Amino acid sequence: MKNIFKLLSLFLVVTIAVSCDSNTSDDLKYDAQTERGWVEMLDPSTVVVFKGESGSIDIDVNIQVPNTSSDLTINYEMVPVSGNDPNQVFSNSGSALAPAGETSYMGPSNNTGKDFTYLGLISLDLEELAAASLSGPMVFDVVLTGTSSSQITAGLEGNDSPISKRIIVYAVDAIAGVYGVTENFTDGVNAPFGLSDFFGESYQVELSQIEDSSSLSGFSPNTLVASNSAGFNTYFPEGTLFIFESDGSITVDDSFNPGIPYLAVFSYHFLDSVVYDADAGTITGSGDFGFPNSFGPYQWVMTQQ
Repeated sequence: MKNIFKLLSLFLVVTIAVSCDSNTSDDLKYDAQTERGWVEMLDPSTVVVFKGESGSIDIDVNIQVPNTSSDLTINYEMVPVSGNDPNQVFSNSGSALAPAGETSYMGPSNNTGKDFTYLGLISLDLEELAAASLSGPMVFDVVLTGTSSSQITAGLEGNDSPISKRIIVYAVDAIAGVYGVTENFTDGVNAPFGLSDFFGESYQVELSQIEDSSSLSGFSPNTLVASNSAGFNTYFPEGTLFIFESDGSITVDDSFNPGIPYLAVFSYHFLDSVVYDADAGTITGSGDFGFPNSFGPYQWVMTQQ
């Protein structure tokens, strides 16, 4: 009989242990009232903006904590990488406040019957860039450093939690200038040749700021106008606009078909992307060339001289 009681006791202990473990979060291993966890960047990808834009850079912070009974202060630093010091440009205090009870916790077994989707917010006011003199790109990282709770850390050790987000700010006036153009088909029967090989032409383009802002009604203030250098063949129609959008993309608009410029007075280029690389000093456009006939994937690279 004693052996039977011992076996029953052991069975109860094991059952309770398993039961407790099954009610915890697979993510945090804490119950729904635990005020312990970490904060991390929801999206660590790089943000590209251009000086002159309005609005703000909004950085979402994922608060991986089941519960907070008091306001949580999320601390961060702006760490310069190159160019201007962001701490001399933005007036941020280095902290953001998440109200009590607001977390991002979404554990599969949080015992509350609710999903918490609140995100902490770090916001950088783009209007503060207006007074800054940028000689080139300003590159910096926003890095989470901790919180007002010793039980809630920046990132989780051993979990590769992202705690840093890179910001790149470009000054469009630094992008203006003279660009040499190289181009070629990247695939298909015409690769690797370009229009210059077929027509024996050479191209050079100049991007300039527009003095009369009234002519940019409806466009981003970060707009450069293209002209073809004297002595070179026409590549973009005169007056083609390069519009640097708020998401870091570039729209090429020749006033006929935005995003589909008519190149080299020959045919349309259906652009999939236009990318600016400050380190290389290049603007690269790629996509299928030719309408109504497709001549194949094509790319042009403008390199600042």
